[in-house]
Amino acid sequence: MASRKPPRKSPPIRADRLVDGWDGPSDTRIRLARPDDVAQMRESIDAEGLLLDDAVARDLTAGRTSQSILRGLHAGPDAMLRPLAEAASASDPGRAMPGLVLPLVAQDSQGRLAGTLVCVPPGNVMSEAAERGIPVPLAMLGAARIAKVQTLTVAPAARGQRLGQALLRRAMRIFFQLDYFLIYGQFGVGTGLGAYYQRLGFRVHDEGAQFDLDRMSLPVVLGAVPGEQLFTKWRP
Repeated sequence: MASRKPPRKSPPIRADRLVDGWDGPSDTRIRLARPDDVAQMRESIDAEGLLLDDAVARDLTAGRTSQSILRGLHAGPDAMLRPLAEAASASDPGRAMPGLVLPLVAQDSQGRLAGTLVCVPPGNVMSEAAERGIPVPLAMLGAARIAKVQTLTVAPAARGQRLGQALLRRAMRIFFQLDYFLIYGQFGVGTGLGAYYQRLGFRVHDEGAQFDLDRMSLPVVLGAVPGEQLFTKWRP
């Protein structure tokens, strides 16, 4: 009996490819967000009753987002962490956080944003770890290995085309290529999104459930706010 061929691995994502983008569903282009996307991002996110985080908007407008991620895709995961070490030595850990923000957009053929995804480093992980006696540089490294899905929206006209899945799958590939340990987020109870995230390989937690970061040697517990559920995916 002939043996099965091992599944072909996808090639690593390059920094220039993230900037230029990939073909997405329904004649869209999935790419890294640019400063001139901020106004459309605000509009599309506001339409869903959500808000684009002010700090993310400021950093994206100033060109500060994703710089460490791009460095990591170009030169490897260790290169991504160098700005964190520099910020820690300067006693300014917050300086390194914008470089770990990943804003992706799906742009249609008319130049409109059909989908938006924003992932951020969880600042509460760094602060809580430091409060529990973890040295700030180690707390920063822990936060730099976790991505929180802050916002995921798809325009009404583009729904049902797997655009949200395409954005999220692309982000997962980027983060796990950079040796992230965990991707997580939360959604409202009763929205029906649990099955959606389960299809993408996430574990969906019960309302009010918490989980710890013991496997990362961080004395931190994450939990959803009332009325929300967490979804989590650890690195394979």
